[in-house]
Amino acid sequence: MAPRAIAFLITPILAALLLGGCSTDEGEQARAHLLAEETGIETDEDAFHCEVTLYRRYTGTDWLRDKDHVFTVKDESRVRARVEFVNVRPERTYAIHMVWIKPNGEESFRRYAEVRRHLVRLPAGMSPDSTGALPAATMGDLARRWGEEDAGRIARRLVDAEGEAVPVTERFYRDAEDLGDVRRRIYLDPDQEFSVWAYLNISREKERELGEWRLRIYLDRRFLRDVPFEIQENA
Repeated sequence: MAPRAIAFLITPILAALLLGGCSTDEGEQARAHLLAEETGIETDEDAFHCEVTLYRRYTGTDWLRDKDHVFTVKDESRVRARVEFVNVRPERTYAIHMVWIKPNGEESFRRYAEVRRHLVRLPAGMSPDSTGALPAATMGDLARRWGEEDAGRIARRLVDAEGEAVPVTERFYRDAEDLGDVRRRIYLDPDQEFSVWAYLNISREKERELGEWRLRIYLDRRFLRDVPFEIQENA
């Protein structure tokens, strides 16, 4: 079928996803955005969507952005995926599973992340003193919520913001087999986006299966997208 005919058929589907009753579902928005990209239709860059970039690293090299999604097994070979979510909403928890799928369709392992973007403001009527410091009670509240180190960073941003909200992104990585095993980091990024990362060790000692693998991404336990790539033996 000609590309123009495909686009003619796909456009009503995109319209239904973006304009219909599912338009508030971010997963549907992301799938519609991906479908538009794959079919050469103009995308709405203000819509929520997910972008995936793969990187490679071999012995003695830095991480390099991948171009062809073909990775070679060597003594030391690793794949890294950056999964970026764009135009995210504040005060909403994004639950993300990143699953490495073998050529036979079985799961190798997964990484689980939770991300929440907060808008932090000073209490009404609160302002820093003449030295630029916040009251001790306010610093205590920030420390209890965010931890001592991050409280200082957030306080400095609040002072500079002069009454405006400060975006604070809270990211958790949880062990897929033990959800109580949590690693937490705080980011002060003004953009309405965040990234999570997944890694696959394909070094020779790991004896990974050769062929087409997939990075499968779920948002809120619903399938979002597959990213295929190939693992091949060193020629």
